[in-house]
Amino acid sequence: MTIDAETQEEIERLYEAVDEFAAEMKSRLREQAMKGYRGWDDPEQYERIIEMMMQHAAVGEGEEVDAANLAMILWSLRRPDGVRRVAG
Repeated sequence: MTIDAETQEEIERLYEAVDEFAAEMKSRLREQAMKGYRGWDDPEQYERIIEMMMQHAAVGEGEEVDAANLAMILWSLRRPDGVRRVAG
């Protein structure tokens, strides 16, 4: 499948935005880990993480990175090859 130049440019801009956003996510995760936050990969925390994500998403502006990190944690817990899977 060939991609026209306009579509390729769109893809490259999307990838650049994702890379920049991921760098912000990593920075925030590092900050939280250095503060002593632990347990992100504990399936027992799944429901609490959902609640936290909803709170961050509801606030909106300025909370995008935290909401995305929480979404990543939930994704990691639910995927078949994740660190630890949520039962069910």
